[in-house]
Amino acid sequence: MAGPGESSQDIAARDDAHLQSLGIKPELNRTLGFMANFALAFSFISVSTGSFGNFGVGFGLGGPIMFWTWPIIVLGQFIVALGFAELASHYPVAGSIYQWSKRLSHRTVGWFTGWFYFWAQVVTVTAVACIVAFVIQGINGDPDFLGSPSPVGVADMFTFIAITTLIITTIINAFGVRLVAILNNIGVATEILGMLVFAVVLLIFANNQPPSVLTETFGAEQAQNGNMFATFALAFFMSIFILYGFDTAGTFGEETVDASRQAPRGVLSAVLVSGVIGVVFLLAIILSIKDIPGQMAAGLKGEFPIATTIQDNLPQTLVGNFTVGDVYLLVILASVFVCTLAIHGAASRMMFSMSRDRHLPGGVLWGSVNQTFKTPANAVIAVGVIAALPILVVGPTAAISISIAATGLIYLSYFLCNLGVAFARRRGWPHTEAPFSLGRWGMLINILALIWGAVMIVNVALWASPELFGDFGTDGRGFWNPLINSFLQVNGQKLDGLPAWPLFETVVGLLLVLGAIYYLISIRGRAADIEGTAEAGELIG
Repeated sequence: MAGPGESSQDIAARDDAHLQSLGIKPELNRTLGFMANFALAFSFISVSTGSFGNFGVGFGLGGPIMFWTWPIIVLGQFIVALGFAELASHYPVAGSIYQWSKRLSHRTVGWFTGWFYFWAQVVTVTAVACIVAFVIQGINGDPDFLGSPSPVGVADMFTFIAITTLIITTIINAFGVRLVAILNNIGVATEILGMLVFAVVLLIFANNQPPSVLTETFGAEQAQNGNMFATFALAFFMSIFILYGFDTAGTFGEETVDASRQAPRGVLSAVLVSGVIGVVFLLAIILSIKDIPGQMAAGLKGEFPIATTIQDNLPQTLVGNFTVGDVYLLVILASVFVCTLAIHGAASRMMFSMSRDRHLPGGVLWGSVNQTFKTPANAVIAVGVIAALPILVVGPTAAISISIAATGLIYLSYFLCNLGVAFARRRGWPHTEAPFSLGRWGMLINILALIWGAVMIVNVALWASPELFGDFGTDGRGFWNPLINSFLQVNGQKLDGLPAWPLFETVVGLLLVLGAIYYLISIRGRAADIEGTAEAGELIG
C-alpha cells in the first residue's frame, strides 16, 4: 500500500524492485492505474460480446431458466478469482497463471498450464474477431452481406472484416499500452452505460413477460427425455463462455503502478461488475422477448435473439432508417472490438512471458521488448498472425466452433493452476505477506475452486453420445462439443473423412502430444526458468 507522501514514481520503483526480486528485469512501460487494469480484465470478459454471440444457443437449449446459470457462474468464478487475486498480489507478472503455476508447483505443470492457456487465448482472439463481422452485418441489415465479395477482391466480407479487425488490434497493441488503456476505458464505459441503459429501457417500456417465466423451459427438457438436470446443464452454454479471463488484471501487472495492490482489485472487480451487469441485462432481455418459443428456435438456428429483441422493442427512428435498436448494435460493435483488443493483448503477454523463459519456439524473438514502444511488439504481431490462420484455413464459421474447445482449455488451465497452488499451500505457502491475502481461508477456497473447475470441464467435455452419457448426451451436446467431422472444412470443403472425435478432447490430445514432444526435446533438463529470491523455496522440479 502506498505510504504517506509516496509519489507514483516511488511506487513504480518499489514495483520494479519487487519484479527484480522475482528474477525479472523491468522492461515494460509501467503506466496503468487501477481503472485501466480493471478495464483490461473487464474487456476480456465482455458480457455484451459473449451474450450477443452465445445467448441464442443457451436460450434455445434451456429456455428462460438459463437466466439462473449466470449467477451460478458468477459465484463459481468469483471463488476462482479470489485465489487468483492472492496470486496476483504476490506475483503481478506477465503470464498470470503460467507464472503462478510454475513458481508454486512443478515446472512441467506450470509449462503445460501456460501452453494450454496460450492457445486458448489465441483461438478466442480469432472467434471474437469473427463476431465483429456478425455485428457489422446486423448494422448493415443485409442477411447476405457477409457472403458478398470483399472490397479488395479476395475472400468474402466475413473473412475481410475478421482479418482487418486483427490487423487493427495488432497495430494498437504493438504501439503502446497507454493507447490500449485509453481505448479499453472508452469501451468499458460504453459497454456498462449502454447495457444498463438498454436494460432499464426494456424493463420499463418493453416488459412483455411476467417474472415467473424465469422458472419455465417451454418444453426444452423434452429433448433430454424430460431430464431437467441435463437440460439445465445444457443451458449453461452462454454463461460458461463469458466469465473468464479475469486473470488478465494480473498479466498486465508489470505495466500497472502499485501492482500488488491494484491487480487483485482488478481481478475481483472485473468479475463482480460483469456479474451485476449480466444479471440486470439478461433479466431485461428475457422479460422483453415477445415470442419465447420462436426465439428459442431462432437461437438454435444460429440467429441472435438479443439483437432481434432489442430491435423489435425499440424500433423508433432516429436518423433516416437508423433506429434506437441500432444504437445497441453500435454499443456491441465497440464492446466486441475492445474485447478483441484486450484478449489479443493478454495472449501476447502470455507468449512474451513464456518466451522470456525460452519456453516457446523462437523465444528469443517473442520474448523481447520493443525499445521504442516498451511493448512485447513481436509477440503481439505473432499472436495476430496465428489468430488469423484458422480464419484463412477453415473459414470464420468453423473458427468460431473451434473456440468452444478454447473455452474448455481455459477452464482446464485454471484447474491445473489451482491444483499446483493447492499443493503449494500444503507446503505452507504463502510464506510472506502480500497486500491481498486469503489467510486461513486460502485452502478451502482453493479446494472449492478445484471442485468447481472440474464440474465445468466435465460439462464442456460431454458430447452427443446417449450410449455413454444418457440424457446428458443428447443432440444439444453437438453445440457444446461437436465432432470434428461435423463442421471442419478447408477451402469451403467439409472434411467428412475425419474420425468422429469430440472437438474438446481432440484439441486437448493434440496439444498434449505436440507440447510433450517440444517439452521433452527443448525444455526438460535445461537450466531453471527466470526465478528470483522471493519465496524461491516454493519452486520444485
